[in-house]
Amino acid sequence: MTHEVEMLVRQYEERRMNRRQLVAAVIALVAAGGAKGASAQTAQVPQVAQGRSINHVSIGVSDVGRSARFYQDLLGLEVVSRPGNGGINLGLSDGFLGCYALPEVGRANHFCIGVDDYDPNRIAESLGRAGIQARVDTNPRNRTSGGDQLYFNDPDGTVVQLSAHGYQG
Repeated sequence: MTHEVEMLVRQYEERRMNRRQLVAAVIALVAAGGAKGASAQTAQVPQVAQGRSINHVSIGVSDVGRSARFYQDLLGLEVVSRPGNGGINLGLSDGFLGCYALPEVGRANHFCIGVDDYDPNRIAESLGRAGIQARVDTNPRNRTSGGDQLYFNDPDGTVVQLSAHGYQG
């Protein structure tokens, strides 16, 4: 359970959740009995949305501009958006690769699945009924389009984001 609490604290420190959301997530984690309890609860969950694509992967980098130029030069990618939080999103068909100055350099911070009929509040409520703690990020600095962002952790603690299919940052 220590790993899960540390991940929640990291998300709070990265301002991906507020204090109230952090407290609620820790309480839910304890109530579920930690990772084993959470795994048991999520073993048979109802469908909450229809996934269509791996929309994006966001990686932690030490120098956003340098990393963006690397991927632009290496793979011919173009900048599709620049969120107010300092990241650069590079287009990949109907998805993107996000380069962000994050504490864990050299690692994927999260991945995002594009879904049909994206409604973050409705999906968060459905996840909650399934025993999965979801967080809806309403901070406009964290995006350039696509509305509020929905995050949750899978049974192993991987951060998953859902968004509209074709969301570009």
